[in-house]
Amino acid sequence: MASHGAISSARFRKTTNYQPPSKDLSEDSGGFCHFISTPADEQRFTLDGVRFDPSDPAQWEQAEKLMEKLAHLIRFNPDKNKEKPNLNLPSGYTYFLQIVAHDLVHSTISTSLGEGRTSGLSNVRQIPLRLETVYGGGPTECPHAYEASEIAFRSKLRLGKSRIDATDQNHQGPKKDIARGTTSTASELAEKNSYAEALIADPRNDSHAIISQMLVLFHELHNCILNELARSGSLHPTGNSYADAQRLFLAARTACILIYRNLIRRDLLPRILHGDVWEAYETEQKPFRSFVKGEWRAPLEFTNGFFRFGHSMIRQTYRFNARAPAFDIEQILDRTSDKSPSDVPLEAAWLVDWDLFFSSDPDAGNVSTRIGPWSQVGIGEEVPGEGNLIARDLLSSIAIQPWSVGHLVDSLRETHGRLLEKSEFLRGPRGSRPWAGPIAAWLTERLRPEETFGEDNRLSSEEIKTLAHDPPIPFFVRFEAGLDSGNNGERLGILGSIVVADVIYGVLRHDRLLPDVAVDGLQSELAFLSAATLVDAEDRGRNIFAFLADIEDRERRISMRTVRQFLHSHINPA
Repeated sequence: MASHGAISSARFRKTTNYQPPSKDLSEDSGGFCHFISTPADEQRFTLDGVRFDPSDPAQWEQAEKLMEKLAHLIRFNPDKNKEKPNLNLPSGYTYFLQIVAHDLVHSTISTSLGEGRTSGLSNVRQIPLRLETVYGGGPTECPHAYEASEIAFRSKLRLGKSRIDATDQNHQGPKKDIARGTTSTASELAEKNSYAEALIADPRNDSHAIISQMLVLFHELHNCILNELARSGSLHPTGNSYADAQRLFLAARTACILIYRNLIRRDLLPRILHGDVWEAYETEQKPFRSFVKGEWRAPLEFTNGFFRFGHSMIRQTYRFNARAPAFDIEQILDRTSDKSPSDVPLEAAWLVDWDLFFSSDPDAGNVSTRIGPWSQVGIGEEVPGEGNLIARDLLSSIAIQPWSVGHLVDSLRETHGRLLEKSEFLRGPRGSRPWAGPIAAWLTERLRPEETFGEDNRLSSEEIKTLAHDPPIPFFVRFEAGLDSGNNGERLGILGSIVVADVIYGVLRHDRLLPDVAVDGLQSELAFLSAATLVDAEDRGRNIFAFLADIEDRERRISMRTVRQFLHSHINPA
């Protein structure tokens, strides 16, 4: 929903400081690269068999029209799978994926809101998946995201009081919202309450009401761990209150990151990845290196293409809690400090009951839409000149001059051939394009109802051929997931799974929080962290994180549901 730093503006070609095609974007933009390696000119995305050059006015105009037609088809595709609930992916994972996306990429400039300008573009997430999207640079660099303390060092993440209803101007609800501030004077507040500043480390986490509530969950987790460590007296005071607060913070933050990474590996990835790909990366498959001299490089094909699959999972409406009516997606997008400063802090009706978001029962909760070449929503359709979210994703993916799907698959055949052979759309000799026929047939079939698409949005036979031979990555990922054998949109297909798994497992393998020692699961990691945190040798037999055993179930499995249950039992809801 919010920008992840991708080039998604329909006006990319028109910018005055656009980098010419002879100079690859990843060469000038710190923190970015291409997946595997930089593709040769002949390996990049093409239109009508010609390498796509976004600086060519004629090519860009052709691409714009083609992607808008394809986006329209995806948006209004009457496929029966579009309405089937995805019991494998409750909607909470849609927005957990967004937190992960924000933790992988944070551009120095917002290209989707800055008309595609790339001058100065870089990814500042040099060490990803360490919850920088929650913690920022820490209390010293990002003090506004932390609660004020009598001690100079701020160790707790801020939470803000909610409102009981729209008339509650004294904010008498529980601390279940992000903290929000204002620069208004007392007289201005008396006339109109307005809280336009979200006091959080990453402003993208207030781009809509669900993501800000997801952030609250992580703030609560950090504060809960820190409170328990302080209450238990597990860390003996040193006589320096500043050093003691800092030590508590570091212990709680590291524990929180370990929990988060286990959630990604043990709960999220098994749900979104094709089963064969997940098993391969859990065992023998080695990811490509994405760290260069210790610096994380985010693959452009991943950030602007493959990881956009979450947008297909967005529902039209969501119920936040049992006491509130369902809200539509546009209402949810508007409920932020930036867009609706007079409607925050959030009212009780907007406080999320996560049981509704992490239940696989479609009658009890918000189950996500299946992943596929369809969409229940068209976010941004009302913005002139921009196109909806689907069109922006498609244009963003080709503007970075990525690998073509065909050449990317060919490059993977040596290292991932066994996995590729499991897919009806990918198996075959080098140079084959087995997906072209099925995509062409699918597009042709979907365009038959004249009344659904109209003449202006109909794809010609030549356009169908172009899309089938060299499909833009976001479309191929959706198509493969929705129609590949055995998936039917419940999870990603083989190619989408390979790229997503490779990037995330690459981070987890090459950026270790703990020394490379044999540990068996989260509890062993926490025990190792405890020993490293305790100073006195006689204390090292104790596990200061023993209370976190409850964050897993009896079979030592961790999930977003077990984390929610842990917090429910440890935090007074009032």
